[in-house]
Amino acid sequence: MSKKLYKYVGPDILDIAFSETDYCGFKFSYPKDYNDPYELFLTIDFADNSDVVAFYNEIVQEIPQYPTTCFSKSPIVTPMWAHYAHNSKGFVIEVDEEKLESYVKDVRIDDVIYQDTPREELKGTLQMAMYRGKPRDIMFLRNGVYNAAYFTKKECWGYELERRVVVSDSDVKDIAGNMILQIPTDCITAIIAGPRTKPEYLDKGEEWSSEIDADFYLAKVGKSVSEPYFLNAQNETFLFNGHEIVQSKSACVTCYEPTEQFKEECSWCSISEHQEHVAAANNPLRALADAGALETYIERFNAIGRK
Repeated sequence: MSKKLYKYVGPDILDIAFSETDYCGFKFSYPKDYNDPYELFLTIDFADNSDVVAFYNEIVQEIPQYPTTCFSKSPIVTPMWAHYAHNSKGFVIEVDEEKLESYVKDVRIDDVIYQDTPREELKGTLQMAMYRGKPRDIMFLRNGVYNAAYFTKKECWGYELERRVVVSDSDVKDIAGNMILQIPTDCITAIIAGPRTKPEYLDKGEEWSSEIDADFYLAKVGKSVSEPYFLNAQNETFLFNGHEIVQSKSACVTCYEPTEQFKEECSWCSISEHQEHVAAANNPLRALADAGALETYIERFNAIGRK
């Protein structure tokens, strides 16, 4: 089973991403331009004595800069929908990792490790390089620092479930001042519209999915389930199982929300008129409203503790 990568984008990005026939473009940047200024500090402990820091600086110098972009391992990260897909009005593009690797030679794809302290394993590597001074120790240190700098972030970013893609300068094109990696649309396996995507953008997402022969889903936020789910054009229900998007074994026949297996309706859609009447009869605030006393009661209740 091939791993999937998920790129959260704004609603107007699809036309730009697919502007070159048979290709999808992704923007890359150098790590120095990324939004976590603390990543370099997670390589080694700079509180060590100045001799150690001086040696580290001599060997490592500046971290080499390679074009880098960020994907997520999940299409159901709510903050990602909010931050990068314009408050759930945009899209998620699903990419087949194996196909990407087969197309881009020497691409590096790896999980980001989230921690607030320097990489412990580099401490021994640094000491060995400093006190033995052998060339191979120096190279182990340089490679270890490079890996830590590119694939370590502070724990506050952990919700992103980030998987980074690093390529060479020769792999990207300069398009309007941006570094763009063009990959065949065969690498794109699905386009997912956000639950608040406007109709005109929904249509655009469906058109592009059809054009590149990829699946198209609409993300939905249910009332009975805590995580988003997906509907295709036939209103069939799909879930993300932690690795890929799969069809739900059971769904509500009314709202299509995932349900427990063999359960025809979700808890909300299964409410009967009798249950609604009983609930209303047992609600004392309704009685106060009928008596015209609800507003006064609420004002007095909210005033408790203010005096």
